[in-house]
Amino acid sequence: MTLASSTRVRHLTLACHLAAILIATTGPHLWAQDLLNDNIDFSGVTLQLVPFARMPNGFNDLISITTLNGTTYATTQEGAVFELPAVNEVSGNATLRLNLATAIQQATGRSMSGNSGQQGLQSIAFHPDFSHAGTPGYGKAYTTYLAQTPINAANTFYLGNSQRGGNVTGDGVLAEWTIDPDTFQLETTSYRELFRVKMPVYDHPIKQARFNPYARPGDEDYGLLYMTHGDSNIKHSPTDDPQDLDNALGKMIRINPLASGDSRYTIPDTNPFADSTNGSVLPEIYAYGFRNPHTYSFNQDAAGHVHILVGDIGRNNIEEVDLVVAGGNYGWTEREGTFVHRQLPDSNADAGYITGLSDLPANEADFQYIYPVAQFDHDANVSQVSSGNAIATGFVLSNSADPTLRNQLFLMNFATHDGNVYHADLSDMIDAVTQLDASNPDRDQPSDLTQAVLSQVHLALDHDNNPDTAAQMFDDFRTLLSSNRSDTRFGEGSFGEMYITSKRNGVVYLVTNSLPLFGDYNLNGTRDAADYTVWKDSFGTSGFHLAADGNGNGVVDAADYTIWKDRFGSSSADAALVSVPEPATATLAVAMVFVVLIATRERLGTAV
Repeated sequence: MTLASSTRVRHLTLACHLAAILIATTGPHLWAQDLLNDNIDFSGVTLQLVPFARMPNGFNDLISITTLNGTTYATTQEGAVFELPAVNEVSGNATLRLNLATAIQQATGRSMSGNSGQQGLQSIAFHPDFSHAGTPGYGKAYTTYLAQTPINAANTFYLGNSQRGGNVTGDGVLAEWTIDPDTFQLETTSYRELFRVKMPVYDHPIKQARFNPYARPGDEDYGLLYMTHGDSNIKHSPTDDPQDLDNALGKMIRINPLASGDSRYTIPDTNPFADSTNGSVLPEIYAYGFRNPHTYSFNQDAAGHVHILVGDIGRNNIEEVDLVVAGGNYGWTEREGTFVHRQLPDSNADAGYITGLSDLPANEADFQYIYPVAQFDHDANVSQVSSGNAIATGFVLSNSADPTLRNQLFLMNFATHDGNVYHADLSDMIDAVTQLDASNPDRDQPSDLTQAVLSQVHLALDHDNNPDTAAQMFDDFRTLLSSNRSDTRFGEGSFGEMYITSKRNGVVYLVTNSLPLFGDYNLNGTRDAADYTVWKDSFGTSGFHLAADGNGNGVVDAADYTIWKDRFGSSSADAALVSVPEPATATLAVAMVFVVLIATRERLGTAV
């Protein structure tokens, strides 16, 4: 058997852990146990936060962030898409650019739908050829959202054979729109549904749609749209939909979203089930066996390989990060983390924390599941259900001026349990042993599985924009917000900077130490001659987060040379960011926020 390295942890058998609990505990109740014995420590990393933008009243439910041509957009579940200010823009006001709630009503005659937990717009994704006139993807954007069920479904296409529950009045929808790239005006009549998904339960619905931002024209992945969908079921998911390949529930989908002849979209030849001879298998499926994969990101390693990392919300025991491979089965409903999920209803005393799991069997390699690259448990009372844990993952920071943030994936527990923020190293996640092989004696047993170690971060909030006042320090986001729930999500900006949003107050926080040192193209902490060489050698190239793309517009050009030249010899950051004070109450109606950048010579973000 292989030995676990210092940067990974081994799977702890449930039987050993329960024995330790029983020996150490007396009395009728077993309190606040630690299933994984992970004891996540602070690493010394601190995220430096400033309130950057606040949504106007009525648009608090921030759900996702995306970028286009150097501009960053925030999406709210109420159906609005806001343009965020550039990191050095003097006005600093978030600007309403699209009202999709209104557009959907006008295009379909039906409104978006939802309940207190799941509702409305989930994401917007711009085709990589959005700004390239003369291409089929010119002006095309895609939205995922929850919508009322049509009265007449004669011309409606439903993906898969999932069944709508008796009390469910809505569907998950993937739709295409045409937006003028010059004016950013949406053409309501351009609305085109690619598909709908029926939901057994109004929970864990359709989620994020994204394109691989690192794919370039000619690459196999260029122009292919990814989308995730939860299991849309009650907690123990008794119908096993995520394990069935005839529906979209608990799946990651990959398609070419552009219409082709009579086809609403096409299936990439390289999809893992594209050649299946079983007519009930959906060729749209890229990976399966998820419970609620509501956040995911594309992350490039030092060798240029792109890795998809998914945050999958668990049931009563485990929150997990999964590294997606084509055709991979991530285990739900049969597995939760690195354990067997007993799949009992919450009404059963053996369905809760620790009791709802059992150890992986000795022949686990025969089942060919893929296990998490990182995980944390619920730290609850034995047999407790619904302990208030839910994971949200961000992305791997690659070009931060703060070297302690580089190569780190950040994730968070965003529900009522604690609001802790964690990080894990990308290299350690890539190296984790997450698949067993019965023919390989080094990884044929459950004890051979490894995961990257998680560490907790501190949060430093610049609450008053006074350099003489120390930042307010917090151990978790729930305390920072003075709320029983943080409802936070991560977002990636045009420069690779990190944003954290919260539905509790409608605020977008900028992580200031995630910003690059503009002009420092080799990331050595100063602008010097070596940075010119990086710029010269990459001049004319286009792509995502290029080392010498100083203005974040996706192209290394003359403007990026100017950014380096004007800062040559300096190792100091460009900006003094002016924050907006935290809202004192839940009434957020008044103002947007502004950011003032001092001593900046050109705008570093390009608006559409």
